[in-house]
Amino acid sequence: MTAALRLPSGLAPAAPYVPHPLHDPGRDWPETNCYVDLWIELLHGRGLAPEAMLGFTLRQDFEGDQFTFFKPPPGDIERLYGLEVLELAVYRDLEAHALMQVGAGRPVLVEVDAIHLPDTHGTTYGRDHGKTTIGILALDPAAGELDYLHNAGRFRLSGADYAGIFGPATLPPYAEFVKAVAEPLAAVDLPAAALDLLVRHRARAPRQNPVLAFRDALAATAEGLVCRPLSVFHAYAFNTTRQLGANFEMLASHLAWLGESGAGDFAPAAEAAADLSREAKAFQFQLARAFHRRSAAGLAPRLDRPAETYARVFALLDRALGR
Repeated sequence: MTAALRLPSGLAPAAPYVPHPLHDPGRDWPETNCYVDLWIELLHGRGLAPEAMLGFTLRQDFEGDQFTFFKPPPGDIERLYGLEVLELAVYRDLEAHALMQVGAGRPVLVEVDAIHLPDTHGTTYGRDHGKTTIGILALDPAAGELDYLHNAGRFRLSGADYAGIFGPATLPPYAEFVKAVAEPLAAVDLPAAALDLLVRHRARAPRQNPVLAFRDALAATAEGLVCRPLSVFHAYAFNTTRQLGANFEMLASHLAWLGESGAGDFAPAAEAAADLSREAKAFQFQLARAFHRRSAAGLAPRLDRPAETYARVFALLDRALGR
């Protein structure tokens, strides 16, 4: 990287990089989805607490064919951290826009093809196309180098990968940039604001148990589903069991953080959410075995226990909230 490049304010150089504990390899789901993972590391890089934003996970639902791809609402991010998320109009080439924004200290969040991302070596890198979101922190057009956040870490790419990210496209990619518009809440004020958001999200949580809805949808399609190629399993699991499990592991971390901050006794609800995370992971293994056997016998009823745990999470949370 050239000395003229400016990294966004508060972010350390790319190496060495230590991910946030929410991305610890020992967790059930060390990676969740590209957007949440990106925000965890963006906030971590600014010395902020990403656990505070995770109350929105209460609103996850089963959407008929997938669990909600959970994402932090922009309003929550602005209230807690003073960061505004704005759409970046790509009317020139993406490289020029990215250079302008990161030069002003504004990370650029952009959907790219994971086939060009070296950090996905062993999965999609150089092999398969896949849409994912990265956070551009710095770039050097002359050297053809890019400094970016993706999933649970911070990485660099260059050469043909750089050309792939910024090469010609049929349509401009969807992109956003992150603009600091206010000071982040002080650490002493953050728990109360996060608790207020949690209460608001609780009021918008699904009225019906989404795990039961998932069970019923799977029961109707499972026999045909498990006879399809293994690639179908990976896509299906990512959008169902992984989103469910990762969502509730994040909720468990949020509730534990609130409890440690003195905002209330959320330990029982946090433990139940962690149980649901583990149960979703166990069910994902059972789903994989069903694909291997090409038989869905007894598969859908195994979701009864996670459905009971989901109900327990909300009963314990409501008790903690005095509802």
